Amino acid sequence: MKLNPLSISKLLAFILLPLSSLAQAENTQASVEITPLIGYRMGGDFDLKEEGQSSLSSIKINDNTSYGLVIGWPFNRKQNGEFLISHYNTNFNSFSDSNELLTDNGLGVTYYHLGGNVPVSGGALPLWVTGGLGLTHLSPDDKELANETRFSMNIGLNTQFALSETISLRLGGRVYGTFFNSDSAIFCGTESCKVYISSNLWIQSEVNAGLTFRF
Repeated sequence: MKLNPLSISKLLAFILLPLSSLAQAENTQASVEITPLIGYRMGGDFDLKEEGQSSLSSIKINDNTSYGLVIGWPFNRKQNGEFLISHYNTNFNSFSDSNELLTDNGLGVTYYHLGGNVPVSGGALPLWVTGGLGLTHLSPDDKELANETRFSMNIGLNTQFALSETISLRLGGRVYGTFFNSDSAIFCGTESCKVYISSNLWIQSEVNAGLTFRF
C-alpha cells in the first residue's frame, strides 16, 4: 500500500474527528493534552541488492534524534486516547564496496499512530502502558527511489511528573513494528528495486521526553 502525505492527513483527520467528539461527550470536564516530544530513535535495517547479483547484503540505518507530537483526550475514566506523530531523518550507513547504489543516502521515517494509554501503577512513579496502530511513511532522499507507506503498530511505557496544575514532564519509550511482506522489494524506482526487506516486521525503538500541556 502506497499513500502520499496528503492522503495520510485526510485519512487521519477522518478518524480523529469522531473520536474527539466522543471524548467530549463522555467527559466534558476533562482537558485535552498536547505533548511536544524530542527523542532518540534506534534500530532498523534493510537488505541491499546490487544490480545483476542475486545475493543480498545487510545494511543498517543510522540512529538519530527524533521529534514528535502527542495529542491526548479522555476516552473514559481511566483511559486516554492518543494521536502520535513521530519523525526523524536518518541515513543508510553503508553501501556496496564496488559502487555506490544511491546518489543520496538520506531517509525520512514518520509514524502516524492512533491509540491510547492505560495506567498500570500510581504513587510516586506513575506508569502508563501506551500503544497504537497506524501508518509508517518512509521517504528516501534519492530521487530514483519511491516513497513507501505501510501499516504499523507501537507499544510503549511512559511516566509523568507534575510540574504545575497544567504542565507535566513526560518520559517514555516505544517499540515500533512496520508490516512488510517477507522478501519483498521496497523503494522501487522507475528502473529497478534496490532495497529489500527480509522479514515480515521491521522494528525500531525510541526513547523520548516532552512537556505535557493541559487545556
